[in-house]
Amino acid sequence: MKIINITKSDKKDKRLKVFLNDGSEYDFGLKNPKYGTYIDHNDKNKRFNYWARHYGNKTERYLIDNFIVSPSMLSAYILWGKYPSIKKNVEWLNKKINKDRVL
Repeated sequence: MKIINITKSDKKDKRLKVFLNDGSEYDFGLKNPKYGTYIDHNDKNKRFNYWARHYGNKTERYLIDNFIVSPSMLSAYILWGKYPSIKKNVEWLNKKINKDRVL
């Protein structure tokens, strides 16, 4: 699996749409989050609080830990990922997802 493009979502309540090389598409992220995301404010404390909140949910934790493509996983790693940059987070995520896969 590889993310090949990201655009603004055309759904009224979602911020971004990701396109994968297998033809699937996912809309994710709140369109107008009250306090922004890590890519907006680069606030590590807010990033920590986001991860604590969402990682505490068993379903979301499973999706995030296992890199199962879902709005939860995409938000965690792209909007609240390691870097305050969508581009860098997508590059990191593509490498991480494909690291252990055998073609």
